[in-house]
Amino acid sequence: MKNAIELVILFLIISTLIFLFLNGYLYKKRMSKRISEFLPISQTEVIEDKSKSPALLKRTFLSVAQLFKDLQFSDSTEKLILEAGSKLKPEEFFALRILFSGGLAFFLYLLDLSWYFSIIALLIGFFVPKFYLKQKRKKRLALLSYQLIEVLGMMANSLRAGFSFMQAIQLVGKEVTDPIGPEFERIVRQTGLGIPLEEIFEELVERLPNKELEVVVRAILAQRKSGGNLAELLETMEETIRGRVRILEELNTLTSQGRLSAWIITMLPVGLGLYLALVTGDYFQPMLDHPLGWTLLFVSIVSNIIGWLFIQKIIKIEV
Repeated sequence: MKNAIELVILFLIISTLIFLFLNGYLYKKRMSKRISEFLPISQTEVIEDKSKSPALLKRTFLSVAQLFKDLQFSDSTEKLILEAGSKLKPEEFFALRILFSGGLAFFLYLLDLSWYFSIIALLIGFFVPKFYLKQKRKKRLALLSYQLIEVLGMMANSLRAGFSFMQAIQLVGKEVTDPIGPEFERIVRQTGLGIPLEEIFEELVERLPNKELEVVVRAILAQRKSGGNLAELLETMEETIRGRVRILEELNTLTSQGRLSAWIITMLPVGLGLYLALVTGDYFQPMLDHPLGWTLLFVSIVSNIIGWLFIQKIIKIEV
């Protein structure tokens, strides 16, 4: 019975891949035929060179993503993708989560593990891409504070050298890397299209929700309305942000032991449980078969989560 289920699953996967491959191949062939009917040969060759089909794996992924194109995704998901600087569309991100969770569960199933491991892997695999994107967003926004120090100093020196405000922004867009560099280049393009600068900066704060950046934006907008020495204002904000970042680094150093303890204390029972289940399955099996074992597992999971939350509350200090 188990071999029959494996053969059916394998047949469905191979059939799906073959269908997606043939569908993409036939679509490309139809497009090439239509282009050759309406354009000369020279133009057709140029278009075909520009529209080379992606790799099979990427084409399969895009085909799966098209199945979820009509779904309505939450604003938080779209905001997460935008703040993380990812180029994925919401439907592509959802398809990635589905494929990753299904692949991880199927891999554990092929290892001949118990069915509940596949269920757990299915749930974990669905949330791993979102967790990775959150970590990417966190690192990207943390890097923003360090870049602001460099950007404010560069803009202040440019203004003192005779540059205009927009020229200083354009210089930052060319010289600074992601995340500030591309965002400042976008400001220059939007300004050229006639969009008000206040609206542009409001959108910037929405894309990059950082307290230091918000303070800088509010100060620049206030200076443009009331007037004053912008170069001196930028230098003052540079020193303020530099001091804030220094304090944050000291706090991270002081709370590093607490963060490490949180990971060790939380993951130790999880790792021990997985070790006992994989190495000595007969010894751990009563925890999964007996109602008392279920109760103990549930209590231990809840206690673990509560302990994690308490430790995070202790080591998290707002500045």
